[in-house]
Amino acid sequence: MPKAANKNDATPSLKEQMETLADIVEKLEDPNVSLEDSLNFYEQGMTLVTAAGKVLDAAEQRVAMVTEDGQIQPVDS
Repeated sequence: MPKAANKNDATPSLKEQMETLADIVEKLEDPNVSLEDSLNFYEQGMTLVTAAGKVLDAAEQRVAMVTEDGQIQPVDS
């Protein structure tokens, strides 16, 4: 199935965001990383966590719109 076009094609997919987060965690666990680099990695990670959370929230809303019998329900805002 083709990937749906994003609003911004430069936005990484959720999978890419999770892979980057895993890399950041690995770097943060390295005792040889400087405090300054650790802070930069932490900031990058928190930005990715926020972006990934938004993607997951949107997916959750889409799933919630589908009822048990397959009918689509409008999401109350």
